[in-house]
Amino acid sequence: MDSHSNCEIQICPTCGKPLQTKIEILGMLRVVPVMCECQKREYEQQQQMRELEQKRLRLERLKKYSLMDEQFRECTFENFIVDDENEKYYKLALNYCRRWQEMKQKNIGLLLWGLPGTGKSYLAFCIANKLIEQLIPVIAISSIGFLNMLKQTYSNYGQEGEAEIIAMFRNASLLVLDDLGAENETGWAKEKLYELIDFRYRDKKPLIVTTNLTPDQLKQKMTQQDKVPRTYDRLIEMCYPIEVKGKSRRIEKAKEKENIIKSLLE
Repeated sequence: MDSHSNCEIQICPTCGKPLQTKIEILGMLRVVPVMCECQKREYEQQQQMRELEQKRLRLERLKKYSLMDEQFRECTFENFIVDDENEKYYKLALNYCRRWQEMKQKNIGLLLWGLPGTGKSYLAFCIANKLIEQLIPVIAISSIGFLNMLKQTYSNYGQEGEAEIIAMFRNASLLVLDDLGAENETGWAKEKLYELIDFRYRDKKPLIVTTNLTPDQLKQKMTQQDKVPRTYDRLIEMCYPIEVKGKSRRIEKAKEKENIIKSLLE
């Protein structure tokens, strides 16, 4: 008989569970180590900590990838001040995130339009931040920022650099294009925006757009040079138009600051 069969099994002094077990290998009993309850808990905790750290690192990479600055990162549902005017928009944005997989599968985006200061951008960036928290690659940038990035990249790295930027915007799971229509009306700008929208359309990847223009004004701006509405048509096919109404929150904030300044003069 193998000598291991007579060995005593070691017991953990903390939890009282075995640190070893006997198994038969090729007809012989062997004593092999096993994890007791203490060691299992410690191992699971270490695994959880490693997973949390990996998630944190991925989240940081995604935040950098998203191109969002610190101001936009503060646009979250947790910071959203809900009132009678914006409650329905809050629910719309939150439900969009909750049903993200369906939105992605069916390529459903949003065209948030309305007067300046009504919270269109804040709403779009709340969606972006929520999805980034779920480790979904999102890029959020203004149309002017997108065009400036292309110009700068082309100036520094040529066509290959420009193509790399386009690929980045093309591959994001969700693209938020803020303040569409504020860019200069040039053939080059229109061409690049059409190229971006066309890529998203063909790849069936969702797009969220905000604009201070009405849908008719946006259509006129996007078709006034060649009278061909293909870019606008694809945009509307991808992005359901939602008018965001309400008082200008920028004006409200300006009034708050005005009152503070007045109090300093008293």
